[in-house]
Amino acid sequence: MSRAFRPQYGFRPVTLPAPLSMPDQLLDRPAHDPAARAGGPIRSHSRLARAAVLLVPPPFAIGFGYMTGTVLAADGIFTPADLLLAALSGFAVFWMAMSVVSSFFGLFWRAPAKANAAAPGLRIAILLPMYGEDPEATLAPSVALLDSLRAPGHAHRFSLHVLSDTRNGRAALDEAAMVAKLTASRPDLAITYRHRLKNTDYKQGNVRDWITRQGAAYDAALILDADSVMGRGTVLTLADTLVADPGCALAQTLPITGAGESRWQRMQSFASRVYGGPHGRGFAIWTGSDGNFLGHNAMVRMRAFATNCGLPHLPGPRPMGGVIQSHDFVEAALLRRAGWGVRIIPEAADSHEEAPSNLLAHIKRDARWCQGNLQHMRLLKVPGLHWVSRLHFLSGAMAYIGSVLLLVMLVLWAMADQGRTGQTTDRLEIWLAATVIFLLFAPRAFGVLDYLRRVGVAKGRRLGFVKLLLIETVVAVLSAPVMMLHHAKIIFRALTGADTGWPQHMSGRIPLKALLKFHAGETGLGVLLSGMIALGILSVWFLPVAAGLLLAVPVSAWVSEPAGDLAVVPLVPER
Repeated sequence: MSRAFRPQYGFRPVTLPAPLSMPDQLLDRPAHDPAARAGGPIRSHSRLARAAVLLVPPPFAIGFGYMTGTVLAADGIFTPADLLLAALSGFAVFWMAMSVVSSFFGLFWRAPAKANAAAPGLRIAILLPMYGEDPEATLAPSVALLDSLRAPGHAHRFSLHVLSDTRNGRAALDEAAMVAKLTASRPDLAITYRHRLKNTDYKQGNVRDWITRQGAAYDAALILDADSVMGRGTVLTLADTLVADPGCALAQTLPITGAGESRWQRMQSFASRVYGGPHGRGFAIWTGSDGNFLGHNAMVRMRAFATNCGLPHLPGPRPMGGVIQSHDFVEAALLRRAGWGVRIIPEAADSHEEAPSNLLAHIKRDARWCQGNLQHMRLLKVPGLHWVSRLHFLSGAMAYIGSVLLLVMLVLWAMADQGRTGQTTDRLEIWLAATVIFLLFAPRAFGVLDYLRRVGVAKGRRLGFVKLLLIETVVAVLSAPVMMLHHAKIIFRALTGADTGWPQHMSGRIPLKALLKFHAGETGLGVLLSGMIALGILSVWFLPVAAGLLLAVPVSAWVSEPAGDLAVVPLVPER
């Protein structure tokens, strides 16, 4: 065995390195990093897929908007509200069609030939931010990863850095004690711990603080979340990608949601493992080196990240101003603006994260994400950004703004129904409904086909797979109206200055009293809509919305229960 490929026992700088500058980026002018590869990153996207994603949705959306207008004008009257409804319908269908086309191309993805890094390899810091999580459960996967990376077969050197932002002093002492215990029992592993007294700028500030103090001693950093679990092969694939592609500054995996303990987590895991494959791979195909950053389970080139990803505070009061909360999209956009490539690596597949354990925790996390994605709308005009980065910003915001548009569309449809004079357009309405159903469920169908082809379902597990597929679909349909209302509420609160901050994780079963209080608004609205449908005031097309709102409490209670009755779908074929 050559010296370069013997086991590496980690990297510890002999002396403290000089501080590494991570200046605030200027958002009012273009920027370019002289250290970036001349001519930009190596092109890695499919031109055909990119053309299809961009060119197929517009005519589809225009046609849908036109047919919607035809239905609304059937009585000979076409009001401004009708025009707005037709336009919003076409706009919503545009984003749905884009998702369908992207997922379709994901069916044809094939893993590229493996890139092997040449010696001497990279000095890589594994960064594990913590914010009040259980230290033993959080540290175990990262320590196991570091241990696995000691095995021969590569030339990289790794060390683990626990970066605590925990606010509770007793909990921080427990973390430090756990790390001390680990380092005493495993002196062969390079593990360090640091606790910040002030969690300035949340996670991005935590990572930035470490980079400026110690980052100069490393070539790259593997950024994790507290719930991240990654395999040796996947980490080495990311490292080898940075070596093989000198124009790439960030290599992102597609994290898979863990099976979890609750029914909600089990269904989120099913959706990630079954539906998520074609969507993620299709996104990687057409974005290529213009990809995105999810904030964790990714590897960054240290000096490129430090030079180009220091985020300034946005002017104005929080939450729309101040610290940039969804920092990951912005960091990817700034790297791309500076001339570096950002790539999503689907073949780095052993990458996992955990979902919130219940619907309330999911909504609370969405509140933080929503605020951050709304901030991105302020950054759409930053000079020098790649147009794909602007599209990432817009699509991220639309994941939440779309709920408000849907709510407005439902109100407009209700108003239009009241003004109808009896002209029949039933056939056209059925076609419109069928189109929406197709666009909503096509990515799911692609995911099922892809999963059956790549993984398959063992004979004895087919009934459990079908059961979970049906249950997940029903819960998704019922919870969609609940999410719509909460997204609208979150956006309204953000625009009126209410800041959700950065709450710590919540888990476990939710008391019935808390569920009744949390879901009181949607339950009351569900009762109202059900009554209006029964009286003929509203069309039966509103029945799925009414049912989802009316059943918010029982559905939310059921999904927070233990998942013992729901199967875990495997990630690889079973023998």
